[in-house]
Amino acid sequence: MSLLRVLHAELLKLKRTLAFRVIFVLPLLVALLQFFALLRSKAFGADFKLWETLPSNMLAVWAVFMMPLLITLETALLNGIEHGDRQWKHLCALPVPRHAIYLAKFFVAQGLTAASTLVLCVLTALVGLAVMRLRPELAHSGSVPYGWLAKYAGLVWLASWLIIAIHTWVSIRWSGFAVALGVGIGGTFFALFAASASAGEYYPWLLPMNVFKGERFTTALLLGVGGGAVAALLGCLEFVRRDVA
Repeated sequence: MSLLRVLHAELLKLKRTLAFRVIFVLPLLVALLQFFALLRSKAFGADFKLWETLPSNMLAVWAVFMMPLLITLETALLNGIEHGDRQWKHLCALPVPRHAIYLAKFFVAQGLTAASTLVLCVLTALVGLAVMRLRPELAHSGSVPYGWLAKYAGLVWLASWLIIAIHTWVSIRWSGFAVALGVGIGGTFFALFAASASAGEYYPWLLPMNVFKGERFTTALLLGVGGGAVAALLGCLEFVRRDVA
């Protein structure tokens, strides 16, 4: 019950931040990028399949670049209120367990990431349908693969749990927005170099992308979900024991 009360309070706080609006803005950027890329293409090969190329491209861009950025921004915004108003001491003095406060932050970040990924799925379908109408040669591309889209969007989200856990802890532990942003940009930047390395299979910022690679699929899910749960519990334990004064 304590966790539910804190979750409700966290959802009410979203009205005071940009966190809710961000879940629409970043998927829209990915959708516009893919829409104009397809619209301005001079020609499509005979073997071009719209509903295989578009969803995989959008989810790939989302998994590697935009989702880590979204998580960075969301966790920083969620905890920015307490840091900005120096409310951590007051919050921890309330008659609710400290672990409920931390876990509520983590769960809300997960929910916002899932909601934004769902928005991306809707925009993927809309972009494909719009391109089919604007480019006559793609008019008979078939129907939207809702099942495939929902499945891999869910897998990408599950694999992102470790990133969410890391950023939840970082954004609570350090008050500076620059610290959270630096961790997010640094993690994404190094992912570009680690993608082809064997260590990339275990790199947190590559786990969402690794669900598309058969040989790395199992590791991505195990580390994403299991590692995310362990990292969240460790961060929660540190938060419970730390002096926030």
